Amino acid sequence: MGSEPERHPVTPSSRPGRRSHAERSAQTRQRLISTAIELIGQHGFGQMSIHALARSAGLTSGAVQHHFESKAVLMMQVLDELLRSHIDAGALWPPAGLGPRERATRLLQTLWTLVYAEPRFLVAWNIYLGSRGQPEVLGHIAQARDAIDAQLSQGFFATFPELAGQPDREALMGVVFSTLRGLGLLELFADQGQPSASAPAQLALLAELIAGRCESAAGDRPDAPAKAARRRRASPD
Repeated sequence: MGSEPERHPVTPSSRPGRRSHAERSAQTRQRLISTAIELIGQHGFGQMSIHALARSAGLTSGAVQHHFESKAVLMMQVLDELLRSHIDAGALWPPAGLGPRERATRLLQTLWTLVYAEPRFLVAWNIYLGSRGQPEVLGHIAQARDAIDAQLSQGFFATFPELAGQPDREALMGVVFSTLRGLGLLELFADQGQPSASAPAQLALLAELIAGRCESAAGDRPDAPAKAARRRRASPD
């Protein structure tokens, strides 16, 4: 007779479909964060309490505090989630091989669609404005914003290398992102959740500004006259 197959004991962690305590806890935390974002988006930061979150999530206040000991800690986790969802480096940046106008148009449209026109952008501002009396949350916001700004700066000048050597490069990037933030905040006043009618026109003007500066910077490079002469010699005219 052949030997019997080796038997392994079935433990709770090895049963198919059985989640570990850590997995269940992580899933509950994520559900609470998502519910908090929805509540802030619907009712504002001031109406989002541990009790309201527990009621909406179908848990007790004690269960919520098991995962987040205070509203401040919860808000820091919510901000982390919002900021991660806002910045997807693989989706934001268009290929550098495109012309400057197409790069600028694509980038601004993607930023507008994925970040600044999203309801979550307004949720993040709700948290910021509602946390002015909570230094620990404001400090966390400042650190997170510094990290996001560094990532945006790196991506922006990799997308527009023509601008990387310009003396006012940071000011130009500041104009671009300040305009996007301002347009995003104007969504607070849009009728019935409809996007602002002026946003597309302003995004088009912003794209023209970026493209024009790229073309001007490329024309100022030391090798620009030689490249222009080669183009003229290659022209059939």
